[in-house]
Amino acid sequence: MAGGKFRMSSGGNPRDVSAREPDPLQSFREFVEKRKKSNRRTVRLRLLPEKHEEELLFNIGLVSVRLWNELNYEKRKLFFKDHLTPEKRVEINRRYYHKYKKVLGVNAGQVINKNEEAWKSFFKLLKMKRLRRLPSNIRKISPPGYWKDKITGKKKIYMLIRNDRYYLEPTNEGEGRLVLKDFKLSIRYVGRIRWEGKQGRLEIIYEAGRWFAYIPIEVGEKPSKSNLKGYLKPSYKDKKNRISNPKSIKQRDPVGDKKAFIDIGLNNLFAVVVSDGSALLVKGGVIKSEYYWWKREISTYQAVRDLLKNAEIHKWVEYHEKLLKALYKRNERLRHLYRTAIRFLAEMLWSREVEKIYIGYPIMLSQYNGNEYNNNIWWYRKIILWMIDVFIEYGIDVEIVPEDYTSMECSICGEIHRNGRIQRGLYICRKTGKKINADINAALNIAKRIGYKITITRKIESYLITHNGVKSLIPHQRANTRDPEIRNPALKGGEGSFLRELNHKFFLYFLSQNF
Repeated sequence: MAGGKFRMSSGGNPRDVSAREPDPLQSFREFVEKRKKSNRRTVRLRLLPEKHEEELLFNIGLVSVRLWNELNYEKRKLFFKDHLTPEKRVEINRRYYHKYKKVLGVNAGQVINKNEEAWKSFFKLLKMKRLRRLPSNIRKISPPGYWKDKITGKKKIYMLIRNDRYYLEPTNEGEGRLVLKDFKLSIRYVGRIRWEGKQGRLEIIYEAGRWFAYIPIEVGEKPSKSNLKGYLKPSYKDKKNRISNPKSIKQRDPVGDKKAFIDIGLNNLFAVVVSDGSALLVKGGVIKSEYYWWKREISTYQAVRDLLKNAEIHKWVEYHEKLLKALYKRNERLRHLYRTAIRFLAEMLWSREVEKIYIGYPIMLSQYNGNEYNNNIWWYRKIILWMIDVFIEYGIDVEIVPEDYTSMECSICGEIHRNGRIQRGLYICRKTGKKINADINAALNIAKRIGYKITITRKIESYLITHNGVKSLIPHQRANTRDPEIRNPALKGGEGSFLRELNHKFFLYFLSQNF
């Protein structure tokens, strides 16, 4: 960060972090270990309600949102007056439970419980701030907010159902009915359930014009005797035979004892070196293209929305809805690309007899050197957590390693060449004159920190991640990372003429204001 407090290494870490903290990854490592031991998974199902069912869902959701907002408003009001004591919270919760119990039944308690969880988390952060133990990436602490859009004020449809007040009735592979006992609804759903276990609190959310049900599962846990239907079972057969025992998250045992060392990036999403001397690259050019395409979409909708809003033309709400939908679709498509790459990498390394991987983690990268790449496109923390979840299925252990200086240090001579990386993807040892792929060089340095001296004995394999799977690249074939030349559909058809007419109206409007 130019002119800032910290200087950055090319590995993406502030150079004085290690001086301030003996192990800056300690808290994240503890979180990772806890995640590896967890047996919880969440299933997302797409709901396809009929017209009358959708009306009922909207009504139930609006009541749930009203409960949350009213409850939260009263707590926030007392908090800002410094009168929100634990006793007051209990009294408020009890009062609102009885107020909404007639409509939501016992599910009103689930909304209140979630609200209480949010406030407990908020007070915990305040305590950490007073003790000066707050993570440095958290700069502002705010009390729980409302379930509504901050710009339009429109309520977000969100409802919670207790774990014993619903159950699933599978009808065929990947389809079934979601039965809500208290509201006498039987809604068709589609989606794959991979695990078997005790179901948790159901969350139904209306997102971008679609209904989704999120169901947490404690894999392998038996249901309580009072709720024998509260037990989910797999709804489809995995044709690739990746699931043999749905009662356990771990599906395979490692077939060897090799180690793999991974440097996570953006142009090369994964640069992997295996202890047998092989190396592979998973390129992320499609991810960048996808992001920049949606960036144009989002910026267009946002610009039109702001122009209409400033001119007090009510159609701005329509473009705000389009903006929210574009944001949602961008995140979903990026998530699909990342998850596809992680699954491919797990299968590839398992087939190569890897039993443990070491992942380089850029400490506080987005906090000290935040930019569009590492904040919006490159979800490195999410990627690592997803990798942990997937690699557990293959019996492969995961360990986090700090990666500061790994991009600057030369894996050939061991010295740091500050101008060693002369082009994207090329690193030259200034001492020996040898050339090496820059990301593979970083992965080799990660291996060196663990105590492994690896020599690449095979050609580096390259793969390109796409929406239709992973494509193997031949040696002279390169991934195209340029933005696709596609015209913005926000300006197509009738909307183009509307925007031309809008520009003319703005011209007349500003003339009337200035003269």
